[in-house]
Amino acid sequence: MIYTFEFVDKDSGTNLFDNGTFTPQTPVTVTDLNQNKIIQTTYMKSNNSDRALLVLAFETGTFKYAVNIGDKPAFELSVVTERMKGSQCNGIVKKSIEIKNAEYEEEKTTGIYKILINTKN
Repeated sequence: MIYTFEFVDKDSGTNLFDNGTFTPQTPVTVTDLNQNKIIQTTYMKSNNSDRALLVLAFETGTFKYAVNIGDKPAFELSVVTERMKGSQCNGIVKKSIEIKNAEYEEEKTTGIYKILINTKN
């Protein structure tokens, strides 16, 4: 399963990597809270790659992650997946997703989660 996150200014909706608030060298780090280890570090590319991708293993269970931008916490993510058995095929499906410690919007057509960050603090 792939989840895509875009970090935007809460007031203007501007992408924070595009507007220079964060540089492409600012790491987006994902920590698996169940195992207390970093599982992914992404550096944004300057060629319009301004979204962070989180790829989850195709397993069933409950997964908890902390996502940081640089050394600052951005949000926590909790995902519950389950195995679906059908007449044609079997697969893993998302049962629920919860984003904590951040305001966000989900774009229904693209599935991208926009994490709304207050840059005025």
